[in-house]
Amino acid sequence: MALLGFGVSGSVISVIVKRIEKNYSLYFSGAMLLFPVFLGLGFIISSTLDFNPYEITFRPGQVIAVFLYFFIMGFSFFIGASIICIAFLKYSISKSYFINLLGSGVGPLCVVAASFFFHPCDIMAGIIFISMIPALVTAFNISRRYAFVSVTIMVLLGVTVIMAFLSLDIKKVSQYKAISGALNLPDAEVVYEDYSPLAVVQVVEAKGLRSTAGLSLASPFHVPEQKGIFFDAGSMSPVTPFKGDINDISYIKYLASYLPFHVIDKKNNVLVIGAGGGESILKSVLSGFKKIDGVEVNHRVIELMRNQFGTFSGEIYNRENVTIHNQEARSYIKQTRKKYDLIELSMIDAYNTTASGVYALNESYLYTVESIEDYFKCLNETGFLAITRWMVTPPRDNLKVFNLLIKALKKMGIEDVKEHLIAIRSLQTMTVMVSKTPVTEGIKDKTREFARKRFFDLVYYPGIKENEVNQFIELETPVYYNGLQKLFSEKADSFVKGYDFDITAPTDNRPYFYNFFKLPVIKYIIKYGPSQLPVTEWGYLILFIILLPVMIISFIFIIFPLLISGRTGRKINKVVFAYFSIIGVGYFFIEMPLIQKMVLFLGDPSYSLPVVIAGLLVSSGMGSLFSDRLFPENRRIFISVFLVVLITGFYLFFMDIIFSFFMTLSIGFKIFLVLLMIAPQGFFMGIPLPQGLNLLKKKNDFSLAWAWGINGFFSVISILLATITAIILGFRGVFIIAIICYATAGILSCWLIKE
Repeated sequence: MALLGFGVSGSVISVIVKRIEKNYSLYFSGAMLLFPVFLGLGFIISSTLDFNPYEITFRPGQVIAVFLYFFIMGFSFFIGASIICIAFLKYSISKSYFINLLGSGVGPLCVVAASFFFHPCDIMAGIIFISMIPALVTAFNISRRYAFVSVTIMVLLGVTVIMAFLSLDIKKVSQYKAISGALNLPDAEVVYEDYSPLAVVQVVEAKGLRSTAGLSLASPFHVPEQKGIFFDAGSMSPVTPFKGDINDISYIKYLASYLPFHVIDKKNNVLVIGAGGGESILKSVLSGFKKIDGVEVNHRVIELMRNQFGTFSGEIYNRENVTIHNQEARSYIKQTRKKYDLIELSMIDAYNTTASGVYALNESYLYTVESIEDYFKCLNETGFLAITRWMVTPPRDNLKVFNLLIKALKKMGIEDVKEHLIAIRSLQTMTVMVSKTPVTEGIKDKTREFARKRFFDLVYYPGIKENEVNQFIELETPVYYNGLQKLFSEKADSFVKGYDFDITAPTDNRPYFYNFFKLPVIKYIIKYGPSQLPVTEWGYLILFIILLPVMIISFIFIIFPLLISGRTGRKINKVVFAYFSIIGVGYFFIEMPLIQKMVLFLGDPSYSLPVVIAGLLVSSGMGSLFSDRLFPENRRIFISVFLVVLITGFYLFFMDIIFSFFMTLSIGFKIFLVLLMIAPQGFFMGIPLPQGLNLLKKKNDFSLAWAWGINGFFSVISILLATITAIILGFRGVFIIAIICYATAGILSCWLIKE
């Protein structure tokens, strides 16, 4: 939305540039005044829209809501970008672009810092009020009358924002979020709320609030009334009441995910990844593990479980034999020297996000070939890795887990993989266990007994017979057993390639575990109708749903100013078009994979996004500031893009090695290292655009504004294309395309100088 606004601003200004030059102060200060107005009104209106993306395929009103979002929020970005473009017409492009990028880079860091203390809506209100300051400053530089009008408008806007927060309940969570269901229970209330860059954490207390996944229908025990920890009003982690008497939590023995805790003989050390509300900690306590380590990335959850709800949860986070590590799982695994009898990942995400593919565009470094290798290095010789995930239909999620484990074990030199794996399923979930050594007869016997007593279906254990599967919760065909047999066979690659969904084993280069989209998925949409799209795979398709109108809008607004001005046919400067479009693509084909790769190193998108954006934009701004003084003028662009290509090529080959070496550093040192790494790259990436605009400014202002628009349009297209390319080719493929783009821009710059 932001970059689309940038593109439109360039196109519109190129048409009215002569008018702006005649009355520059009015247009500049007017844009300054309109920016907070549309930012504030856009935020208020968009907050009240009844929008649910799951209904977009069968409820026409939701399609309208999407375009309203784009228009309402995009218009404020159009005004903001217009301010920058208008500034270019009068002031130094290099200095103006530097100031713009400096603010754009510092902004995300300020928002991250504020998110430790304030609700996101409060932060947005603060941004609206801050945006009023430059509007008033410029107004007082024109005339008293204009200043009076501006002050009046800002006061009215401020009152409107405050009244909206008081009367419209801006912070009210969408009815489509999971927390809304919990708040509909009797006597429901939010008893705790806290903030962090990772999520808004809320705890709901209500009569009848009970949540657990994979509970046996044969369980003789009731699930006690729990409290629910909600993250951004979505996924819930239950907090179970515990007074120290293990009989009060006996229902846990009837969870499918309890299998590894039941069958493992050695119970010295266990590692729980994603400790959350503590259900897996309780499994460890119940089964008698001597030493329990938990990894929880959100420090607010740890504080919550240790303090406010410590007594309610039985002080499980404060037990003498329990140690909770506030780290990202892969970072902890890399640095620890401990060896575990069991490492467990259980129900890391909510069912709706898994089933719908809403995470399809998100990286997950918990489920990659390399992550499985890391887990195995931390296991004792007889240790197990256990993964519990939701059952989804059509089958795809757990088949990808099977393929992932098989590929990882074979990569580690374990050829008889079928001797190392166990899997069972409940009505809701599947639990998979994989060991470093072949599964013993004793564990096989315990698995059969565990499943039979609880009416869980056996999916696989070494030596299983086909008549042992699909007995209790019958599927039309034993698809998981059959799928495993094919994955074990020599025709595994053909099975994966021919399966309707993408079940390819993810890697750190292509860590899209939640993306299952392949062209055959379309037949499910045709068969079941568009209303079933949310339970097939809409997360990946949403890229194309957005990409098509963006490309149409971009094409219209690139051609529009040419038609208005009569600059068609030969008068279109093809070099200008090619140069500014390709540097837009190149910039974001570096930025996007950098953000995605830093997720693994920094531990969470909430850190990688602002750090990479801030680092690149500020360093690019510095490059812009000094660009007029660097290198000979006729070779300035060529040398800068050559250095970008050189640095990007270096990181293409050595970034993973650098990250692996420094993975155990604290988050502060990691952020410093990331900023240090991307600073030289960003510095030289900040030179091609302002220097290209400088060349055009010497000729005519139309070309300057038009080039600014082209760069904006191709930037927004490149963000979508970079994600699609990363999913298909991996991050290395995206970096290679970026290198080609910058190399091509260097060649085009030679023609641009001659024009």
